[in-house]
Amino acid sequence: MSGQASLMLRVAFLALLVHIGSSGTSFLSNHSTFCLSNITRTTFRFLTYPDQSSQSVRIPRPGWVSAQILAEIVYILIHEVMGYSTVFFNTDTLLSEQIINLVAGCTFQDDGECKQRNADEPSVHFSLETWNGGVQRASQLPEDVRPPLVTIYDYTLVDGWFLWRDVLDAGISSPQHLSLDYYRSYDASQHEPHLFFDPWRRIHELMPADSLVRCSDMTTDPGGTFVRSPAAYTLFSNDTDVSCHANDTVWFSPACRTDTKRCVPLVLQYSLDRAMQAAAWLRLPLAIAMASPGPHGDYREYWSAVRRARLLFSWFQPDDSLLD
Repeated sequence: MSGQASLMLRVAFLALLVHIGSSGTSFLSNHSTFCLSNITRTTFRFLTYPDQSSQSVRIPRPGWVSAQILAEIVYILIHEVMGYSTVFFNTDTLLSEQIINLVAGCTFQDDGECKQRNADEPSVHFSLETWNGGVQRASQLPEDVRPPLVTIYDYTLVDGWFLWRDVLDAGISSPQHLSLDYYRSYDASQHEPHLFFDPWRRIHELMPADSLVRCSDMTTDPGGTFVRSPAAYTLFSNDTDVSCHANDTVWFSPACRTDTKRCVPLVLQYSLDRAMQAAAWLRLPLAIAMASPGPHGDYREYWSAVRRARLLFSWFQPDDSLLD
């Protein structure tokens, strides 16, 4: 997209939304030098396992940037300051529930019941930056392997829907003078915001089928990865049409359902329920699709589409996926 390197802006929507309620590759690594210049060590302490073997402390280093930064800080504290032999357990997962499985000693990261496990030799010794999915997974695990002291990690995030700066500029400089970073500009009864975005079918032109989640593959379980609760949506919106189209991957909001050419494409990684509610209540003309991590497990197809298209997309900071 021509505006790929331009500033991204968050779309300002009212915060009135009702809260409804795979294993990847991994490897071990460490640092060969110290970060703290005033510390010198030649010997280190080890953990002693039940079989009396000496083991290094294993720190999870998952696939998202904020957790990687935290892992580096914890490594310095445990290795350099406390004097323990320490290694990173590097994994490309983007799901904190998979880290919880590693802590519990589960053989498979996606096994919510931890049927195969070795709690005496876990892959990692604690979790970092555990989100809702991780807390939900911990509550589901058998009590004898459930990690203690798991709470939802909380710090300030910039989390929402974004658009590229050139799309914003086009709206402001048009005869409509639309500020597309403000939710009222998307009121389909008053404006035509779709004129400044690509047609919703552009989503399928840029994203392979295996990088989009089918509505029928989503779950109503709040602890699931891709959550969609049609009954709850209908309860709060009085809209009974929750059917998806385009090979079961796109839901059209009421504001543009009768003329889908007027729909603005919105691609999400999560929080589909909230997006559907916002679209219904604020009369937003949206064609909403949910991206999956894709065959590589890192959302590369999603980030590629976001860079090349004029659409609304979900993003959060701190994250470097869209930074040049």
